[in-house]
Amino acid sequence: MHLPWISVLFCLLLALAAPTTAAAQQDDAVAASASSPSSPDASCDLPRADPLPRPGSPTAADFWNLFRAPLPPAPVYDPAGQRRVGLQAGHWQLDQLPAELHGLDAGSSGGGKQEWEVNLDLAQRTAALLEAQGVAVDVLPATPPVDYRAHLFLAIHADGDTSGDLHGFKIARPGFSAIPDVDDTLVNTLYTDYAAITGLPRDDDHVSRRMSYYYAFNSRRYCHAVAPGVPKAIIEAGYLTSAVDRQYLIGDPDLLARGIAQGIADFLAGEP
Repeated sequence: MHLPWISVLFCLLLALAAPTTAAAQQDDAVAASASSPSSPDASCDLPRADPLPRPGSPTAADFWNLFRAPLPPAPVYDPAGQRRVGLQAGHWQLDQLPAELHGLDAGSSGGGKQEWEVNLDLAQRTAALLEAQGVAVDVLPATPPVDYRAHLFLAIHADGDTSGDLHGFKIARPGFSAIPDVDDTLVNTLYTDYAAITGLPRDDDHVSRRMSYYYAFNSRRYCHAVAPGVPKAIIEAGYLTSAVDRQYLIGDPDLLARGIAQGIADFLAGEP
């Protein structure tokens, strides 16, 4: 028996279902596009085909020469409103590195401490001092956020020396800076305040390429890096392998944190 109303009902059901199916297919396509290799951030999750060379290796000089050319000039990142500072605790949370950063080493050690512990302690103490002045602070692990932006970024480290003889601190900015004059002002301000407050000597002779071409500065190579235009620097706050410096790094970290925080506050205030 022919039932025309059944055919009509069937057609209506198909019509109602079609938009849902199309929407679902569109959602699937968007999801696939976001996770496909053609997505702009897809390379962030892939290991680098050209890992960092070990210090002193025959290929090290050629590798670092690839990044000597300055980045194109960029406007200084300086939005209105509350100041924000990123303090990176070097080597912290290495177990959570993305694939593109695999191969970073664990840093130095001394006095029963791993470097990341000292760096994190210094970063947290510095953050507390800055927050008390109304500055917003991100304490960051070894992995920076993708294209990280703040009014200032500082990577905090403690150096190591196999002889145990070296002592003091050093600061560097990106060798390929997009805002070299601003970054120079940041470095000079940090040098002045940190030396005055801590009494530690400068160790400029041992500023390394790994400082000047620090991976978190290198937005040409890595997705997880600080954006061009953000004032940035790296400090080796002392030698964890030096008995003298350990008196500060482990014995009196509040003093070192005051030196770092003062340099940052003076830079943000434009009063180096």
